[in-house]
Amino acid sequence: MRTVKDIFENVDDEIVNHPAVKELIDEYEHVGDQLIDLQQSNEFSKEDPLKELVSQIKNSIQTVLKRDEDAIRFKETDRVDFKEAVINLHSYIQQYCRDYKIYL
Repeated sequence: MRTVKDIFENVDDEIVNHPAVKELIDEYEHVGDQLIDLQQSNEFSKEDPLKELVSQIKNSIQTVLKRDEDAIRFKETDRVDFKEAVINLHSYIQQYCRDYKIYL
């Protein structure tokens, strides 16, 4: 976002000191401050990505447990290697946190 000084670089001081122009400058600076505040609050808001992560983990766990139940019941496939599943989950969480800049 350009500064007021940059915008009025080649403009006569008389114009810049006009009350209407000063009012516009004040409003421009106020809007700029609001934009910066909004950008910072969005940067610090991690609620949505964390909700998504928890939802994905929950769905994944349900799928793995169902797959293991089916393996026990029908004996057609090998049972789930839970150690490997936990290692994969750990890796996924680490990568997800890196992607969304979530520091645990």
